[in-house]
Order: sequence, then C-alpha cells, then structure tokens
Amino acid sequence: MSGLNGISSALSTGFANAEVSRCNAQSNILQTLNTNQAATLASMNGLASQFANCCCENRLGLANLSADIAREACADRATVSDGVRDIIANQNAGIQTIIDKLCQQEIDALKTQNANLQTQINLANMQASQTAQTARILADNAAQTSALEQYLNPAPIPAYVVQNPNCCGQTFSGCGCGSF
Repeated sequence: MSGLNGISSALSTGFANAEVSRCNAQSNILQTLNTNQAATLASMNGLASQFANCCCENRLGLANLSADIAREACADRATVSDGVRDIIANQNAGIQTIIDKLCQQEIDALKTQNANLQTQINLANMQASQTAQTARILADNAAQTSALEQYLNPAPIPAYVVQNPNCCGQTFSGCGCGSF
C-alpha cells in the first residue's frame, strides 16, 4: 500500500505542480493582458485628452475665426460706407459747382441786361434832355423873333377881341345871295 500511496502522492504532486504551472502561466498571461490593457487605457486616455484639447482648440479657433470675420465685415462695411459717403460728397460738390456756374451765368446775363437797360435809360434821358433843350431853344428863338418883329415892325394890338365879320358863311357883298 505504501507503493500505491507513493504513486498516488507522486501523481497528486505531479498534477498539482502542473496545475500550479498552468496557474502561473495564466497569471503571467493575465498580468501581460493587464499591463497591455493599462497601456491601452493610458493611450486611450491620452487620445481622449488630445481629442478634448483638439476640440477646445477647434472651438477657440472657430471663435477667433468668427471674431476675425466679424471684424473684417465691420471694416468692409466701414470702407463701403466711407466710399459711398465720398461718392455722395463728390457728386454734391460737382452738382454745387454746376449750380454755381449756372447761377453765375444767370447773374452775368442779368448784369448785362441791367447795363443795357441802364444805357437805354441814359440814352432816353439824354434824348429827353436834348428834346427839352431844343424846344427851349426853339421857344426862345420864336420869342426873340417875335420880339424882334414887334420891335422892328410893330403891329397893332387890339384892346379887346372882336368877332370876325366874315364868319359863319354870311358875306355882305351887296348882291344878297349869301355866298362868298
């Protein structure tokens, strides 16, 4: 029985050693898997951190891009507004120049017309003065002529006015026919 116990003990010990060896191998595999899983998890955490950082950077980049676009749009609007204002100011200045030129031409035409009318008035005044002066000279000449005639050949001056005896178609020729 002792030989069977020895065989049984050797078999048990052999199987136990095989089981321990298999457990050790499985433990080594599990440790390797655990190490690999920890490394994978660390890599995944690193990637997740990188993705999160990338996402934040993308958000920040998009925010900066949006701000830049808004700034540029504002600058573009200001440039367009300034350009339109300059165009309007230029147009207003051009129109004002044309209006000023037209007004100056109208003023010049009115000045010319005024000068012509003033010349006509002066000529009319000179003509009226000349006519009055001529009339006075003629009246003076007539008065002097009449005075000279009266002085040189005095004519009788009636004391009162008598009706013309040859008036009204009646003649006294002696024939009684009443004709001239």
